[in-house]
Amino acid sequence: MRDTSLADTVTRWYDQHARDLPWRAQGVSAWGVLVSEIMLQQTQVNRVEPAWHQWMARWPTPAALAAEPVAEAIRAWG
Repeated sequence: MRDTSLADTVTRWYDQHARDLPWRAQGVSAWGVLVSEIMLQQTQVNRVEPAWHQWMARWPTPAALAAEPVAEAIRAWG
């Protein structure tokens, strides 16, 4: 009998069932992943995906977001 660790089991499950999401793509910045994590705390994945694309197109870096008035980010978040 093979001793399978929990990590192996979870990794195998992920390999078989993981959704193809844009923030999981090769080359996505840490900023893109952070934005997705924050958005996903507040709403469902199917609603986050288009909002994430819009956000990343408008503010591809933290510096780009910081250069905007706060009201712009709040309006876009809503």
